[in-house]
Amino acid sequence: MTPPDRVTIEIGGALGDLIAEELTAKTVDALASQASTKLVLIDIRGLTDFTVMARVGLGTCQKLLRRRQIRTAWLVSTPRQHGLATLVAHSAADDGAGVFQTLAQIEAWFASSEGRPSGRG
Repeated sequence: MTPPDRVTIEIGGALGDLIAEELTAKTVDALASQASTKLVLIDIRGLTDFTVMARVGLGTCQKLLRRRQIRTAWLVSTPRQHGLATLVAHSAADDGAGVFQTLAQIEAWFASSEGRPSGRG
């Protein structure tokens, strides 16, 4: 069961421009309707391909999360996914975002005092 302060977003397949725009809109809607959200897990292990504009769309999502002071964990399984998530977090200048390869790493990071919940960001 997902804790009430957490939202999980799963992205799989080929991420195109229109899908990224839709994801951004859904992220805004989810954050607007869940004011208690403090943690977001973005699982991109199923992502097989993405366009440049899709990457930009993910960056827009990350900037929205940064502005809302929401800590974000990207779950990846390939070097390409890792590069994408790292680029998105870096481009958003978000020190409350991290890239991980296991759920255990994410749970430990969410439970730690490192990052946004302690007041940084």
